[in-house]
Amino acid sequence: MSEREIDSRRNWKAQVFPLDYYLPDESEECLYCLTDKQAEILRGIIEPLAWKTRWWSDDDNPIDVDQITTFRDDLTRRLMMPCGCDDQPILYRWTVDSVLQKSIDGGTTWEDAPENDPRNYSTVYPPMAGSDGLDKRCIAATSAAQLIKAQVGDQLTDDMSRFTLDELIKTWVGTYIQTSNPFLALINIAVNQIFALVISALRAALTDAVYDILQCIIYCNIGNDASVTDAQWAAIRSDITDQIGGIAGVFLEHLIYLLGRVGTTNICRSGFATEGDCEDCGSCVPGCENDWIVYPNSPNYFGVIVHQTSTYIIVRTDVINTNGLYYTYLRAVDNDHCCVINHTTYVLATTDESLMTYDNMLENGTQTNVFGAECGSSIPSGSMGAFSDDHCLNQVQYQAVGQYAIMYTKDAC
Repeated sequence: MSEREIDSRRNWKAQVFPLDYYLPDESEECLYCLTDKQAEILRGIIEPLAWKTRWWSDDDNPIDVDQITTFRDDLTRRLMMPCGCDDQPILYRWTVDSVLQKSIDGGTTWEDAPENDPRNYSTVYPPMAGSDGLDKRCIAATSAAQLIKAQVGDQLTDDMSRFTLDELIKTWVGTYIQTSNPFLALINIAVNQIFALVISALRAALTDAVYDILQCIIYCNIGNDASVTDAQWAAIRSDITDQIGGIAGVFLEHLIYLLGRVGTTNICRSGFATEGDCEDCGSCVPGCENDWIVYPNSPNYFGVIVHQTSTYIIVRTDVINTNGLYYTYLRAVDNDHCCVINHTTYVLATTDESLMTYDNMLENGTQTNVFGAECGSSIPSGSMGAFSDDHCLNQVQYQAVGQYAIMYTKDAC
């Protein structure tokens, strides 16, 4: 078969290969020059060669999984030879602490190789659209929890075999990180441990309440840009063990462990959900629980609160003051119920409350320094001033010639 005919058969959304042409492989060996990173990426790309869906046969020969897996594994082995066919291949092993190590001298010496762990080097999904913040975190946490439920938890069946479970988890994890041959050993161990839980009992344990807890755990341990650091990844796993526990906790912790920092970031940024509700997640996100009020006055010269959470307050103007200016004046409920008010505020010249959202104020508001009085000051204070850094305050004020909305972000003192 000509190369052109082969190429025409490959005109599909994924590469497919003619079984009768490539197997059995009796072609001569050749030596090619590749950089370490080129060989590394090729090892990830060829992983699907062990999938039956990547092959076709003109003669309708059956696709033998063992045959194509052996072909793939041999190709992987050859791509791990450092300099040529006569040199010793790079050996890999996992330590008891699940650290990947490599040896280039046949196993005489070993060194840590985190750069070869796909949980570290895989492609990170692009950032989610919109401004960073709690809303994005909530949507990301909802995506991650619901994606695990739909694509893994809901696919479990009572009569599932160990092989089928292995294929499910291997394929799912491989969607979110670029699995490599050494990494498959970890997947196999995790699958064996999950299978030992007894699938029927595991399915019963994976309730909606468990996924709600998982959503909150993720929400409380990721960045405002829906990214996950190594420390946050470890915290998610620890919280799953502590807050969920049991066989459901073991199962979910294993999945997050296999995904690593990069894979956990990717399921958060997967776009599986377009909205989320994290009101039941409590006060795990830094903030100030002390609610503030508009300084009372009649007529109402000092504004109307549009939104207030533990992390921000948005207030708009109402009645123009006697001096021809519009004011907003917020205060704590008493002198000592203070909050750290970020020295940067966001002002938007509008009367449209639909525009007074956290994301829109953050993105389109004009930044100014906060104007207020420190905690313990009398209310009203005669000594309010501008702050160029964050302070624990008990009142804030702003004024302008036209109507506006202003957003303050707050934290605990």
